[in-house]
Amino acid sequence: MAIQDMSMFKQILAKEKFYVVLIDRKILRDENTDNRLIWSKKEFAESYLKEFNITQYDKIMELDLDRFVTYEMDDILDEEDKFIIEKYENNKGIELEAISFIEEIMSELDDIRIDEFAEDICYESYVYGLTVKGQKQFIIVSEEDASLPNMMTVWSTRKLAEKVQRDDFEEYDIIEVETEVFEEWLEDLKQENIALGINLKSGMIGTITDPKAVLKAMPC
Repeated sequence: MAIQDMSMFKQILAKEKFYVVLIDRKILRDENTDNRLIWSKKEFAESYLKEFNITQYDKIMELDLDRFVTYEMDDILDEEDKFIIEKYENNKGIELEAISFIEEIMSELDDIRIDEFAEDICYESYVYGLTVKGQKQFIIVSEEDASLPNMMTVWSTRKLAEKVQRDDFEEYDIIEVETEVFEEWLEDLKQENIALGINLKSGMIGTITDPKAVLKAMPC
């Protein structure tokens, strides 16, 4: 069975999170293989702890996929590391290459987000972004790493933009542009090597994509 068809893959993809158990601030490992254990649901982790009579642990921790990939994965995982997923009760769990598993989920998630964003802006007829107070121009976020493209951040609803603006960009205002105008920008952004951050969460994490991918996905 392909990874994408497994129920645990679909669960993590749908919820955009997974669960680990922390003991002494480290992710619990399987005692036989020394691989890290993860679960798609909190109750599966609880079942594992009960089955193996593990009572001394810090907590069951919910990990947001975007935050894990952005801030934690490089420090925690090495290329050869593996996960054991969904080990509890009579379920032996599935052993998978850790980084490949996370990358596969994120690739699927990016595709879903691009399609949803493209559909939303066509339906709503507007795209929202951030602008310097008193100006009427979408800001471009510059990357410290010169090898990475600069990025325009956009949202499909004002509510999503306002959440990030409150948390991270109080000094900026929300700006909107008609979808038809935004569509004309996309080719220019690509030519200028500017990436597109779509519906990013607070902390500016989430899907960053090629403008052409959004243009191709737009049904309008």
